Amino acid sequence: MYSVMISVTCLLLALFMACGAGPDNAATVSVPNGNDTIAEEADSILVVSDILSEDILADYGVYMVDDISGSSTGYIALLDALNASATVVDPSGTAMVTGGQGSGPGEYQWPRSITVANDGSLAVSDFLGGYVRILEPDLTSYVDLTGFIMANPGEMTLLDSGGLAGMRVTFMAEDGESFIGHQTALWNGIDPEPAIVYSESMRPFSLNDFGWSIIVPYPFACSSEGTVFTADVSSERYVLSCYASDGTIIWSVGRPFRRTEKTPEEIEIEKEMVSRRMQQSEHQADYTPDPYHFAVSRLALGPQGNLWAERPGTELIFFDVFDASNGDYLYSASAEADYELLEVTPAGIFAVLPGETQQLLKLELKPSESL
Repeated sequence: MYSVMISVTCLLLALFMACGAGPDNAATVSVPNGNDTIAEEADSILVVSDILSEDILADYGVYMVDDISGSSTGYIALLDALNASATVVDPSGTAMVTGGQGSGPGEYQWPRSITVANDGSLAVSDFLGGYVRILEPDLTSYVDLTGFIMANPGEMTLLDSGGLAGMRVTFMAEDGESFIGHQTALWNGIDPEPAIVYSESMRPFSLNDFGWSIIVPYPFACSSEGTVFTADVSSERYVLSCYASDGTIIWSVGRPFRRTEKTPEEIEIEKEMVSRRMQQSEHQADYTPDPYHFAVSRLALGPQGNLWAERPGTELIFFDVFDASNGDYLYSASAEADYELLEVTPAGIFAVLPGETQQLLKLELKPSESL
């Protein structure tokens, strides 16, 4: 499977040499004075408030949860990449499953991201298939947004008004030079060309970017009304931006930022993962990890409508939380345990405990001084 991925990527680069556009420069954003919050103890701690499932496999048939999405109306979706399936649990607790491994009708080859809408509609991003499948609430009727060819959205949101907003890694070319980077955009109907491009951050392509594209995050969030949030994908800048649904920028803020180095163990794990995914490819390329963590690895809108920015580089999962309306910093939050997966969603904050029997938990915030 991975040999196909790298081969297609190489083909894409050759194709883009003949077309496309050059990189956009990121806007200059001033950074206020102050200390990086990650260097201090978090203001709040995420603690368990409810156990939604003692055994996810027994309750939902999910072997391993790879992604969680939740809507403000109470729908929860679980992605099981091992089985290439998605499970949607409605507000009453009824579960429905879609997918299965394969390339036949209704099946997926390599699903990597899901999002569930307020009406229970579901979108599944299949990277190997090169499409995003948008399913009606019954999970049987669907349309495919095709033509991505390994440039799928890694994070996405279905809008109440229709359309799909998301962030993806993409390739471009200009004057015989290739570029790689992130694009945040809106897609309407089944047209693979974006209707609106909110932001692009491109850089000259190098062979090291084969590995980079495997481990790179997609710091993106979007409200169901279409307000888009992004973070610079950088280990040197901590900048958040917000766009209106029509693409105009609402605010952009910088934060005090202290670069945090990856441990030797983290670097070896990253190199091993990239090597494992490329080892079957005829297009081998050396990969040198960035020695520093990304400033922001994920963005999410929480149950109170605030914007959560995950900060890698700490022992436990750590967030900075912002007022989504203006970008003002509010507080920091940290997990109380080492979770296998933790996802902030409008439906709540969910976590999966590691172990042979995976539990699905719901978390809540408590002030640090109260614990």
